[in-house]
Amino acid sequence: MHPDVLIQPAPRRLAALQARHGASAFLGGVLLARAEETGRISGIVKFPGETPPRNMFANGSDEDCPHGIAQTHLFVKQATLGLKNVFVILDRKDRRVMPTRLQAQLATVGCQLIPRIQWVPLGTSLSLADKDGATHHIHAYLGDDTVFEADISPETTTARRPLVTPGLYKVNCDKHPWERAWILVSPHDSVAITDDDGRFEMKNVPIGRYSIRAWHEGWQEKGKQPDNRLEFVPEEEVRNVKVKTNHEAAVIFDGMEPTFQISPGH
Repeated sequence: MHPDVLIQPAPRRLAALQARHGASAFLGGVLLARAEETGRISGIVKFPGETPPRNMFANGSDEDCPHGIAQTHLFVKQATLGLKNVFVILDRKDRRVMPTRLQAQLATVGCQLIPRIQWVPLGTSLSLADKDGATHHIHAYLGDDTVFEADISPETTTARRPLVTPGLYKVNCDKHPWERAWILVSPHDSVAITDDDGRFEMKNVPIGRYSIRAWHEGWQEKGKQPDNRLEFVPEEEVRNVKVKTNHEAAVIFDGMEPTFQISPGH
């Protein structure tokens, strides 16, 4: 039996792929990739240079939040310069079949949005949870457009919003200018986020040649918004990778540079 990996080929390639794989490998023009036709990608994202000192946000307006809020946008493992919380996205045009009724959570903890970075499959239901007893107005953007807003508080501790549009969501709290989170909503699962060591892994990647992109929200300050919110210049790097059957392709990102793109694309 074929595994539940679906790849939609371009129409002009359909005849050639049918000749190569046989008619039984197709269902409605969709190629069912066999397990042996996939590989893995692993690697590391490195911080390019000396790391800046960590700072604190001063809170003097909300008694329900700590007086000092640690910045959580940048974590670097000094021994290897491994960069945490980097989105790594494979440039795929097809859609991957993924489970339905998926759920994810974004919580307020100590007046910070946790997790800072996450990726979810398209169609995920996002639960917003107040876990610190403060009042928050959550505001999500896709580019410059508002995707959703929600109020959560000790009286209304949860809210739920569907994530039905792919892309990179920037999530703020309109009451607290230091609160920020990023959610990548992807139509395929060739996405990873670097761990504490700056490393990542993708499994079950269909064989082929791809562009692979590393994207981080940035660490170079570009000024404050009218609401006193500190913004950073996003950083990215793009490399090429070839995935072979049952092999692991290694990728090292060591040249992250500023980009004008807010969304990493996928």
